[in-house]
Amino acid sequence: MEDGKITIKITIAQRIIELTIMKEWERYYREAEKIINDSLFKFAKQWAFKDPQDRLSKLLLDEVVKNIECNERLQEYDEDLIPKMIELNELADRINID
Repeated sequence: MEDGKITIKITIAQRIIELTIMKEWERYYREAEKIINDSLFKFAKQWAFKDPQDRLSKLLLDEVVKNIECNERLQEYDEDLIPKMIELNELADRINID
């Protein structure tokens, strides 16, 4: 096994997936496994999809939409924060000069 990598098995929608990942990422994969399976169970109770692929597609769509929305908010935050950081640096420079 490559340095720092491990092989794990996760189960998504009753399918076992074997992955080789960086050891420090294992907890993220385990958390993702739980979130996906919990969401699939929730969708199975709420939506009358006959094909499991439909539930997976709905889950994927919802997660990508959440990701897009989160990235937009982070971008807005960065656009607002960066000018303020520049102002703070300029203020700190003036204080150090005096």
